[in-house]
Amino acid sequence: MVVKAIMEPARGTLTAPMAADQSPPSQAARDEPRPCTACRGTGRVISGLGGTPSEVPCPWCEGTGRFIPGHDAQAARREAG
Repeated sequence: MVVKAIMEPARGTLTAPMAADQSPPSQAARDEPRPCTACRGTGRVISGLGGTPSEVPCPWCEGTGRFIPGHDAQAARREAG
């Protein structure tokens, strides 16, 4: 006796959808400013530079709290050094 299995898409699985299963984000969603992940959108970080912890503007978002595409957070230090 030969049994043939019929492959059907799984329903109700615990696996996350694959990238191809989701539609791409709209242009408006891509243009919307994202929160800075380094400071969690606060615009401030704790710096231990100099031995004493102090709160300083976030160098990754320059204190705005929003992600800046293509921004180099270490550029100011290289220029000052």
